Amino acid sequence: MDELRMANLEKLVREVDHFLSAVKDSGVLPVEDRDGSWKLRISEDHMSAWLETYPSVGRGAPLDAVKIIDAIEETGILHLDREKVRQIVERCNEGIETTGENALVASGTPPRNPVEGTVEFLVPFEKTRLIDENDERSVDWKKLWTIPTVHAGTAIARIHPPREGAAGLDIYGTSVPPPRPAPFRVRYGEGVIVSEENGVTEVLTARDLGQPVYRSGELDVLPVLVVEGDVNMLSGDIDFIGTVIVRGSVTAGFSVKAGRDAAVSGSVFNAFVEAAGNCIVEGGIVGEHCEIRAGEDIRAGFVEYGLLIAGENIEILGYTLFAALEARQSVLVQGKNRRGIIGGVTTAGTMIKALSAGSAMEPKTLLEAGRDAIRSRTIGELESKLNELEKMMKKIEMAMLSLRPATGAFDPQKLSEEIRGKLLLLAECHKKVESKKAELAMRIQDERRSMLAERKGSPVIKIRDRIHANVTVKIWESQVTVSLTESSGTYSFDRKTGTVQKGGF
Repeated sequence: MDELRMANLEKLVREVDHFLSAVKDSGVLPVEDRDGSWKLRISEDHMSAWLETYPSVGRGAPLDAVKIIDAIEETGILHLDREKVRQIVERCNEGIETTGENALVASGTPPRNPVEGTVEFLVPFEKTRLIDENDERSVDWKKLWTIPTVHAGTAIARIHPPREGAAGLDIYGTSVPPPRPAPFRVRYGEGVIVSEENGVTEVLTARDLGQPVYRSGELDVLPVLVVEGDVNMLSGDIDFIGTVIVRGSVTAGFSVKAGRDAAVSGSVFNAFVEAAGNCIVEGGIVGEHCEIRAGEDIRAGFVEYGLLIAGENIEILGYTLFAALEARQSVLVQGKNRRGIIGGVTTAGTMIKALSAGSAMEPKTLLEAGRDAIRSRTIGELESKLNELEKMMKKIEMAMLSLRPATGAFDPQKLSEEIRGKLLLLAECHKKVESKKAELAMRIQDERRSMLAERKGSPVIKIRDRIHANVTVKIWESQVTVSLTESSGTYSFDRKTGTVQKGGF
């Protein structure tokens, strides 16, 4: 047994010698002794410092926490976390790496950000919808939307001015200034009274009955004209600088013009309504000679015939029947009571969305998206004026030729004072008309460029229920006419094929 054990030991010794000899022959270099080292990494803003440590190798000297602390503090860094340094050094000497936020040994005090100025609205400032578009119950056409109004003495807003921030300190004790608050300036219109609260906050109160508005940094209460009944022979036409609220209807042949918003509780029958802001008709818009124009949105219960032109959006809670709708942005016909766009022409810049299009009677119905109808109308009006100017220039030129002497040449010396004066006057008029003509031509060119620039988007036409036969869907220059009733879908323009394509709703 002893001989076997000795033989095994000798065999093990030979294996060890062979292994060591192989390692030596492989060219592996002996371990080089190296002292532990460290490096302090400082952020660009001097608000943070991290200690990077590297352990000793072989018989190299380990890191000394006291020496590292002294060396860091000699650089001028304040508020060094000495205990953190000791822990990092201890872990390093044990061969444990410390990284990330765990290696943070010094931090400055960041500056306190300023408090931005704000406007606290105490009353509604925007038109309010009173009907949920997803509610399928019967509709009360008299309670669609409302325009907010306030009485004299009502507090409408509080102005909280900005507050400066506080300076901070970096790791060297240098002051770090806070960012400046964003510019904050609120202008006040003549319809509000300004008072102070707590010596800092400004409170705005309505001076009279009116509509609270906040536009382009100005708070105001615009005057409101309330017509308690219908607009008819008793009231006459309405032309008001502020908001007009008609408690009744606008009857045939009369007009309402509002410098801000217009709201009609009843309907508009073959009448003209124009608002610089929004126009709300809680009832219907009825009649072939009915025209509604709004600089922003138009909202109505239903439309039968008539023309609607909106600078932004048109929203109809019910249906439209053989009407012309033009919106720079979108047209939404919710189709309460299961009817949508029936006949007529509907044009929108970005989107048309309706419950249905056309009807079983197959009336001719055109839905067009991707064209700014208002801009197109503007171009048409400018071109008409340009044609008038061209005709006027020809008249002026003919008049100048009629003053030419029988000799066929204009010689100022031989012309009478009267003829000379008329020629100079006609020449001046010709110059003015020519200048105006060039100006209009430039405007038309700019409008056309704007229309091309707006093609960056992707206009769509979305029908939730049915698209009946004889409905034409047009997007830009491409169009498709439905020959048989189809189910719901979304129409868009395929830029690869240059055609209108239908997809899922």
